[in-house]
Amino acid sequence: KTLGKKMSEKVSDPYSVILRRRQVPMALLSEPKPKQMNLLSAESFGNTFGPNKRRKRPKLANNSLAAMVSQAANRAKEFEDTYDAQADQLKTVGDAKDAAQEDIFMKGQSKRIWQELYKVLDCSDVVIQVLDARDPLGTRSKHVEKHIKENAAHKHLIFVLNKVDLVLPWVTKRWVALLSKEYPTLAFHANVEKPFGKGALIQLLRQFALLHPEKKQISVGFVGYPNSGKSSIINTLRSKRVCKVAPIPGETKIWQYITLFKRVFLIDCPGVVYPNNDSEAEVVMKGVVRAERLQNPDEYIPAILKKVKPEHIRGTYGIEEWNSSEDFLAKLAMKRGRMLKGGEPDIRSVSQSMINDMQRGKLPWFVPPPKPEDDDVKEDEGDKEENEDKEDVEEEEDKTAK
Repeated sequence: KTLGKKMSEKVSDPYSVILRRRQVPMALLSEPKPKQMNLLSAESFGNTFGPNKRRKRPKLANNSLAAMVSQAANRAKEFEDTYDAQADQLKTVGDAKDAAQEDIFMKGQSKRIWQELYKVLDCSDVVIQVLDARDPLGTRSKHVEKHIKENAAHKHLIFVLNKVDLVLPWVTKRWVALLSKEYPTLAFHANVEKPFGKGALIQLLRQFALLHPEKKQISVGFVGYPNSGKSSIINTLRSKRVCKVAPIPGETKIWQYITLFKRVFLIDCPGVVYPNNDSEAEVVMKGVVRAERLQNPDEYIPAILKKVKPEHIRGTYGIEEWNSSEDFLAKLAMKRGRMLKGGEPDIRSVSQSMINDMQRGKLPWFVPPPKPEDDDVKEDEGDKEENEDKEDVEEEEDKTAK
């Protein structure tokens, strides 16, 4: 029991690695699952059915078949009356729009994409989940973590917080400290010429290779949301363009092997959108849908104006005041000279460019991390760093305004 308890603690610890797992009876150390209950042992067939049955007669709403049929007919008539009254309203309000937008917002959830994901998970010894530093929890997949923990506990899972150049330093520090409590987490900036975190990630992969001397090589799979930077990280590790990259989602179609070292291989995986309760506006802001494929891109501009701070909107587009999203788009179209026939502003093209700016990092935004509750001293230090970073940002904005 003591050995099983210690081994279970080590298995659940993401920072511990069990060497020579095949020589340890892992199945015997874990607690056996409870077997299914045998109903005949609890109550025999003769006591349940037949002339000597002891079970009480259940209480039913109807004592005869004819009464049950009449009750079902009455309920069906009531349902038809209410359904006919609401059918026309449902068709005119939302059915047409939902049917048109359904295919667009289902990108990254097809059966083919999920098959590619499970291929990468099965072939990988180390799984790297790439998270967007602007919204780590929104681009995190609990499904992948649960699958690895239950079905492939021998695989290593680590987090890579990409696009740290789009957020403030104190935001990155807090997210790394928060996520490191569950899995090893690294901050990364994918850039072939000026990367950040490349040396730490390569050193970590070398350590994983040394932990498995019985294998000729290990495979490292990259999984994550579309447009999170998986292919860019691989290009940064290789210091050249070996994977096709683009600032749009869905550029990687199939999985592919890339050689990093003699004993380390990288696997690039297409972006997968995990099932959650995100609204259409949140899906668009995360970069899952291309702005050119949206039927009405101006519908998502109010969510962007609410997400991004007004000072950043003013600094990016040079528009000081606006009353509504329609007023803002009209002023932006007038300023950029995007007009239609008759002097009307081209709202569609301006909305698409603004959504692209949101997805590609031109508009600064991020989800603030929760404040630490353990250490007040660390919290005070983090607040000081936050204030210093905010002062630096304000100074830069003042310089750009002048």
